[in-house]
Amino acid sequence: MKVKTATLTPGRWIYVCPCGFRYTACRVVRTSGKWMVYCFKCKQQTGKYYKIMDERLEFEENFNNKLNCTCFTTIRLHHPVKNAIGAVKQIYLKGIWKGNAKIMHAATLTLDRINLPMAKLDTGLMPEECRRLIKSLNRRHPINWATQPLDYLVLEYIKESKEPSLF
Repeated sequence: MKVKTATLTPGRWIYVCPCGFRYTACRVVRTSGKWMVYCFKCKQQTGKYYKIMDERLEFEENFNNKLNCTCFTTIRLHHPVKNAIGAVKQIYLKGIWKGNAKIMHAATLTLDRINLPMAKLDTGLMPEECRRLIKSLNRRHPINWATQPLDYLVLEYIKESKEPSLF
């Protein structure tokens, strides 16, 4: 079996396989055509590489004062490219830059799987209140909440935050 390869240009890239296995973003420093298109979990060559752009991550509230800590969590709609481990996000609270943060961990789950530790760390609310909050924040999207995958992300600031840390 011949393994397919892809040519990648400088930047950050993520390999996304339809089987859903999470890969970490990789950094490419010079153009190379030797990147394998192959999933080590399902052993298929059906995935694709996507370029990851640094993007803005907006927060309207600083629940639990989490944005003042070195590491913090957020629960977002599932997106394997935007929410790739290693992706860098520009963190903004009500339009004010807090710092750049890197995704250190990501787990995919559904709304009903949000448990007490997740809800308390992310919002300071009980799980049911946290679920209602997530639904209300995404009310503009027509979503089937029974099946909609979510990403539970752990981020860590790369640069010092503009605001003093709690610790």
